[in-house]
Amino acid sequence: MKRKKIIQSSVRTNYIDLPISVASSYILIDKRIFGVDDHIKFSLFFNDKLTHMSLFLQSNSAIEKEHQDKLKEIEKLYIHHTQKNEYEAFMGEKLRFTIEDEAIPLDEKVDIIYTSTAQLANSLYENPDALENVQRSKKVVEPILQTIFHNENTIKSFIKIIGYDYYTHTHSLNVSIYSLCLGTELGLEEKELRALGCSALLHDLGKSSIDRNIVNKAGSLNQDEFERMKTHPALGYNIALNIGIKDKNILDGIRHHHEKLDGSGYPDKLKGEEITLFPRIICICDIFDALTTQRSYKMALRSYDAIFLMKTYMYKHVDVKIIDTFIKMLHD
Repeated sequence: MKRKKIIQSSVRTNYIDLPISVASSYILIDKRIFGVDDHIKFSLFFNDKLTHMSLFLQSNSAIEKEHQDKLKEIEKLYIHHTQKNEYEAFMGEKLRFTIEDEAIPLDEKVDIIYTSTAQLANSLYENPDALENVQRSKKVVEPILQTIFHNENTIKSFIKIIGYDYYTHTHSLNVSIYSLCLGTELGLEEKELRALGCSALLHDLGKSSIDRNIVNKAGSLNQDEFERMKTHPALGYNIALNIGIKDKNILDGIRHHHEKLDGSGYPDKLKGEEITLFPRIICICDIFDALTTQRSYKMALRSYDAIFLMKTYMYKHVDVKIIDTFIKMLHD
């Protein structure tokens, strides 16, 4: 699989090469998250390269040294989808220890965090109206933010690992990572960064209420389809309100990330200073990831070309000062 030029590490997803009936029942997970003496409340499976899964370790077991040794020989490890909640609870706790473990090289640590948070983001977008998504979004943002705080080179490591191919949940995760890195460069406080990361992660929630044939269309949208797509920021704003989000900055980022400084954006045609900081940041990160991500109907742009296009043709739409900070962040 291709990657952006700036990417060096591989990115794993929960999409697996099995018959649909099998693939829909199992979720690929990152085996590196497990350590000796970890107690798991979910069963672990591996693909025996035929058409079914084999049990590796039963639920309510402890990971022993012999298990960890055997994991090295297993290429891919899975859980059953019915135990996803138990796995996510375990993963959230393990990510905290991963961040603090100085024995893990930074690039590997960031790879583990990206893989794990991509799974959480996928769960979030599978059921966007779920009330637990507020907590789930925090579980995605927090390990990314804490890793940025723990190591000054984390931003560079995250930028290297962001994926090339487009999925709704990975796009939202990418935009959240870019936004957190950019917000850090802009000097935002920790509380503001948490809110920014959450807003960026949820910025496309409204697309869940739009016909998938429009959202996933392989080609340009016609006028009617585009008008429908333009409703997604307002739809996402309403979903955010319904799941209990009250922070104005988070809501602004979700509703206004397609507003433009010249007033030609949507849904509220805000202009200039009417557009607050969060949507200004998320807008730039959203455009950059869209331009540098390959879709079925377009090739990805190189980072340099994407930035050049944004500064040359979008200077009336986006905050150029924030773009300049974004460029600095990419090349430091």
